[in-house]
Amino acid sequence: MVTRKEKREMEKEVNYLFELLKTQNHFFKNLNKLLKEVDDPRHQSYITYDTEVLLMMVILKNACNLKSMREMTNEFNKEECIKNLGKLLGNEDLEELPHYDTINDFLSRLNPAELERIRIDMIKKLFKKRCFDSYRINGEYWGIAIDGTGIFTFDKKHCEHCLRRVYKYTDKETGEEKIKTIYMHHVLEAKLIVGNMVLSVASEFIENESEDVKNKIVS
Repeated sequence: MVTRKEKREMEKEVNYLFELLKTQNHFFKNLNKLLKEVDDPRHQSYITYDTEVLLMMVILKNACNLKSMREMTNEFNKEECIKNLGKLLGNEDLEELPHYDTINDFLSRLNPAELERIRIDMIKKLFKKRCFDSYRINGEYWGIAIDGTGIFTFDKKHCEHCLRRVYKYTDKETGEEKIKTIYMHHVLEAKLIVGNMVLSVASEFIENESEDVKNKIVS
C-alpha cells in the first residue's frame, strides 16, 4: 500500500509534459494539425491566438481536472505553463495565453461539427491501434450506451433553443398555488464503453422544433 507521502515523492520524478507529449505523439500525431485546421468563425483581422492555442487550452483544462474556465486562466497564467503549451504546440514564440473570455467567445461561434470531426478522428486512431480490443463484447462487438442528460438549467430563457418545463407548486408562506417555468438544455449522448471508461462518440442536443410547442404542466 503506497502512502500519500510516498505518492508525492514518486510524482516528483514524473515529467508530466514529457509524458503528455509521448502519449500525443504515439496516439494522435496529427492532433495539432487538426486543431489548427478548424474552420475559424472569427474575423481574421482581429485574431491574436490561433485555433490550436484556444482548443489545446480547453483540452489541458479538462486533463488537469480544472472545474471552470476562470480557474483555467488563473492556473495557466504562469511562465512555465506558457512555455510548456508552446512546446506542446511546437510554437516556441508563444508569449501569452488567452483569457477565458476570449476562449468562450470563440467556442460560442464555433460550429460543433468541427469538434466532432476531431473527436471521431481520435477515436478512429485508437481503434486502429487496437487499444480497446480486449473490451469487445464476446470478442466481436463494441458496447455503446445511449442516454439523454440535462446539462444546464435556468430560471429565465437562455436562448431560442431552450427546452422548458412548467410545473405547479404550493408557496410555503402563503399556501397559494403557483406556476413556475424552468428552462433547460439537454443532450443525447452515445458513449463507447471500454472497461471503467466511457468515450463520447456522438452528441445531439435535444431541442423543440419550434417555440410554439405546448407546455404540459406537471405537479
